Amino acid sequence: MAVTLKDIAEKVGVTESTVSRVLNGIPKASEETRKEIFQVAADLGYKPNQIARSLVTKKTNTIGLIISDLANTYFARVASGIENIASKYEYSLIISTTGGQEKEELKYINLLKEKQVDGILFASGRMPESCRKLLRETEIPTVVVAREVEEDLPSVHINNVKESYKAVKYLINNGHQKIAMISGNANDKESGLYRIQGYKQALCDNNLEIKEELIVEGNFKLKSGIKAMEEILKKDDSITAVFAASDEMGVGAIKAVKKAGLKVPEDISVVGFDNNIISLASDPELTTISQPEEELGWRSMEMLYKVINGEELEEKKIYLSCELKKRASVRRL
Repeated sequence: MAVTLKDIAEKVGVTESTVSRVLNGIPKASEETRKEIFQVAADLGYKPNQIARSLVTKKTNTIGLIISDLANTYFARVASGIENIASKYEYSLIISTTGGQEKEELKYINLLKEKQVDGILFASGRMPESCRKLLRETEIPTVVVAREVEEDLPSVHINNVKESYKAVKYLINNGHQKIAMISGNANDKESGLYRIQGYKQALCDNNLEIKEELIVEGNFKLKSGIKAMEEILKKDDSITAVFAASDEMGVGAIKAVKKAGLKVPEDISVVGFDNNIISLASDPELTTISQPEEELGWRSMEMLYKVINGEELEEKKIYLSCELKKRASVRRL
């Protein structure tokens, strides 16, 4: 026989209406009562009728996740963190991968509106004005993941200026003064412009000359790191270190240094950014800034849950800290 709301209410010692409100996400009971109801419901194996539940609550218990590329380990880990918390709150995910393309992002925002999702997590690279405008028009609760946006949208991200500064300061503390950079596209503020700003600020604060020609743009991929490092060595082969705005470009830099007959870290030290699996597969293992990908995911989903349920947010913009992973690609001069 199927477990009913009455069964749960009798077990907990509350009314059926209280059980119904709690299970439907209406925050009117105490936290202690909520936890007990959810635990009893789980113990008894209660399975709600989702269609009936949606008619009552006007909610579908689905979340739309707009994300760039699940084949990328960074985004896969972010999605994993989101999924863990979504499951905790009994939400299903509708995942839309866009490749960071504006046309695809707009298409999926409209699709998620049609699906009547309860909320949207936007983790698809930079957010163009067209997407911001459409999200405002839909009025669907939205949280931006790993992006800082000027809009009054809640967001969870890292401070790219601060973390890039940390990477370059580590090189400076190890005696390096001629430090090049392999950057991302400066039009992408987060992983492009802001990481360049962190690099420049670290040099400036330590009275080191900023040479624009030693900042060479890549596209975050390994091949672009190789090409950029080759260009840097042609411009100035006296550099002793390079900061790459991604691990793939950092590994590419290591390959280019070796190809030029030099050694890492004996001749040139290298620091990357992300702590992707490739950073451990390189030879030597790459020193890098480790992003808290799963935490970015679960903190974003926790925030969205609060927005959906009308809870006031203590902070609308949350910055998470990164960790510098010190490995064999840097030596002290």
